[in-house]
Amino acid sequence: MRLPLAVLAVLAVLGSAGAFSLAPTASPLAALGRGRALGLASRRESAPLGPSMLVGVPKVVLVTGATGRTGFATFKLMKEMEKDFVVQGLVRSEKAGRMLEKLGASFGDSEKIRAQNEKLRKLGMPTDDEQPDIFIGDIVDKSTLAPALKDCDALVICTSGVPKLRKRELAKSILSKLVGRQRLPKFYFEQMPEEVDWEGCKNQIDAAKEAGVGHVVLVSSMGVTPAKNTNENILNKMGGGNILVWKAKAEEYLKESGLDYTIIHPGGLINKPGGEREIVLGVNDELLDGYEARGATRAIPREDVSRLVAAAVKCKDLVKNKSFDCVSKAPGEGRVTQIDDFQTLFMQLP
Repeated sequence: MRLPLAVLAVLAVLGSAGAFSLAPTASPLAALGRGRALGLASRRESAPLGPSMLVGVPKVVLVTGATGRTGFATFKLMKEMEKDFVVQGLVRSEKAGRMLEKLGASFGDSEKIRAQNEKLRKLGMPTDDEQPDIFIGDIVDKSTLAPALKDCDALVICTSGVPKLRKRELAKSILSKLVGRQRLPKFYFEQMPEEVDWEGCKNQIDAAKEAGVGHVVLVSSMGVTPAKNTNENILNKMGGGNILVWKAKAEEYLKESGLDYTIIHPGGLINKPGGEREIVLGVNDELLDGYEARGATRAIPREDVSRLVAAAVKCKDLVKNKSFDCVSKAPGEGRVTQIDDFQTLFMQLP
């Protein structure tokens, strides 16, 4: 669908009055429906003064790994920020997508309704199609990614191999510690990092390039620099997955892809509320050893990572083709990073 020029002009005026914000806000497009927002995206290439030129038009963003802990936090935040984003989620199954439905997302019209609408259109009658927010796909099968990436402005990659602890391993490790022995618990991967963090990530980058996506934000990990990414790194030892090796390879592939990118390297991810700590940024793994000198910890809440992701998509020009690390100070230490601080943080990056 396409919006009348008069409506576009109103959106431009409304958008120009708004300052940068990560707070949930009502979108001027909300009452018009998501299908109309996608109609805006489809016009961007053809219109001489298209919606991409207008301040206030939300960006269409696909979040992959949207039911993982960090991906879900990111999807949820962007869903709330409907003035800024039309967010879509990629999931592996309909069952997984139910998590996103609870946030108000939709799989779109059923096959039965789509067939009925098609018949109505052939009769010249108007239809009101419900466009999907949730797409089912598999990152190791690139062919399943194209529908979700159509008309997207940005791709946020939150997929990652996840090490899991084998049964009884925790008890064995505690017992070893009690008798004075050091023992690394044994982990395993349901999908090895080579498949997820390299092949799957590569597929997403290739699919994004084919779809004409303008910005890719990759949530990676600290520890990928050559000095830290060694065989002795505990993360590489987990489950024999060499996870940092494959993450580093995917990062290099993204940098060489020709796409505009932003790579975020979180420290240890914790399940604590966001917006309650001071966020500290760095580069090149300097925070792995120097976090104490900055008054920080090695950890950061997932919700704060999601806030950084949203800010990176919104402030693309400040973080285009940059990589940075992020950790946080302990609650009560330093000054809580507020909404208006993200631009300043990004401007200080080398």
